[in-house]
Amino acid sequence: MSEAQENYSAEAGASSTDPHDWGRAMALAVTRLAEQLAPADSEDIHASLVGRDLHLKIRDDDAAGVTITVSTAPVSGSPN
Repeated sequence: MSEAQENYSAEAGASSTDPHDWGRAMALAVTRLAEQLAPADSEDIHASLVGRDLHLKIRDDDAAGVTITVSTAPVSGSPN
């Protein structure tokens, strides 16, 4: 019997539309997601991401940059 998993997501903004500049925003979104998934007393929050499928969505909400969303379930509007 398997339990239904809750879906989590986190996002961060990048101030550029150039993919070469998105590294910090992606890392911040992944860290925010790990903080949600890890047990409160965890010393290595990123271990909660190992072996887990993650989904990425990049939105160009404004002309200056993008919003990066990382989630444990497909982000709405993403193709399967």
